[in-house]
Amino acid sequence: MESSAQNFDAKVVSRVSNLKMTAMKLVEGLMTGQHRSRHKGSSVEFAEYKDYSPGDEIRHIDWKVVGKTDKYHVKQFEQSTNLKCTILLDASGSMGYQSPTNEHVSKMKYASNLVATLSYLLLKQFDAVGLTLFNDKIIKHIPPRSKASHFQHILYGLAQIFPQGTTQIADVLSGLAERLPGRSMLILVSDLLTQNQELQKSLGLLCSRGIEVILFHVLHPDEIHLPFEGDIIFESLEGESKVGLDPQYIRDEYQKTIQEHINSLKINCNGMGVDYIFLDTSESLDQALNYYLLKRKSLTKS
Repeated sequence: MESSAQNFDAKVVSRVSNLKMTAMKLVEGLMTGQHRSRHKGSSVEFAEYKDYSPGDEIRHIDWKVVGKTDKYHVKQFEQSTNLKCTILLDASGSMGYQSPTNEHVSKMKYASNLVATLSYLLLKQFDAVGLTLFNDKIIKHIPPRSKASHFQHILYGLAQIFPQGTTQIADVLSGLAERLPGRSMLILVSDLLTQNQELQKSLGLLCSRGIEVILFHVLHPDEIHLPFEGDIIFESLEGESKVGLDPQYIRDEYQKTIQEHINSLKINCNGMGVDYIFLDTSESLDQALNYYLLKRKSLTKS
């Protein structure tokens, strides 16, 4: 697989960088991420000590430490971020699907660009963002940080992805529900080739803990339309099963089933207050994100 960092499309970021990923449920009087600074204030918290050097503010010297050690240490302060966001990216085998004709970008490349762009936007407004990769379990976890340099850690994590294994989204979400802090945000990026009922239970558990959930459902056009012709052997990307058939005999029923799956996810998510965004990898990612973020912005103001 190509490096996801190399695949990262900077143009996508540049077209949406003026928008803000506003956490609608978490803004309390102040716009998220607008007021992070190293200056004194009511929401500023102690971060760490540093040795005193000429030019440092004397009022920040910890005189108790001076009395004990005869050394001058200056307290550094940093306002805690309003938002901690974890992006949960499906790295199971099915996410590696690439059309035989290479007509459209692979799901993983599309999803990696999405994750990189969202991470950039969150870090730009000084919110903390982390990345968790999973299949049937958590593969890699990069804790949320708000420093601009953290973006490189996110890109490095994306570059290490090789889609493999089976998907157990519900189990992974249930485990995270106990570990994520309340009043945080979770962004799930997946093809959601799983049972709706179990997924719904896990999403409901997250929502009950006050976690804002955003779900990006990424599918390749081949998975939506089943456009293949002739006798074909289909091989599972998450197992060893194979099946031979002529798609024309099942195409109508397949398209109906996949659309019902999408509609069911959308209805269930809306009912729980989960943002559901369907993404077709043949669509422009920057246009899809622009539409979604502008929609969130208008809802926040209403």
